[in-house]
Amino acid sequence: MINQIVALESCWHSSVPWGKDMPPLAVQILEKVFLSNSDISGYCCGVQWERQEWIYAIVCCREILYLSQKEFSGTNLVEKAPVATPAFQLGDMVEVDFSEEPSRRTIQGIFSLKNNWLYAVEWRSPILEEMASAQSRIIWLADVDLVKVNA
Repeated sequence: MINQIVALESCWHSSVPWGKDMPPLAVQILEKVFLSNSDISGYCCGVQWERQEWIYAIVCCREILYLSQKEFSGTNLVEKAPVATPAFQLGDMVEVDFSEEPSRRTIQGIFSLKNNWLYAVEWRSPILEEMASAQSRIIWLADVDLVKVNA
């Protein structure tokens, strides 16, 4: 039994959380959107895989709202902001230096913050959810903290 637990803990991160094929995004990062049932607009500044769906970070009225795709509609108008291209894409396998040995993780979210990119990776197994505290199992890191791995 101990060997199975060790095996689970050593390989849980190598399978992407959405399965074999990554579900398509409803909008692109920096795309203008309209909130459902209103004429208020904003733009998408990030996305993260959570609760078996994409959750979008929408900047609207000087606030960031975290919404599912049912709560807004895209316009196909992408804001031309002076933001560099992200170093990593959703689904990329990267190495993270959490401890003595670098750990492989999958990019599960991307967020643009003040012209910089942040990337979401899991830092602990989702299987251990029942033992978890209120702390998230996702951590946001800059590209300098990650190294792309050719899987």
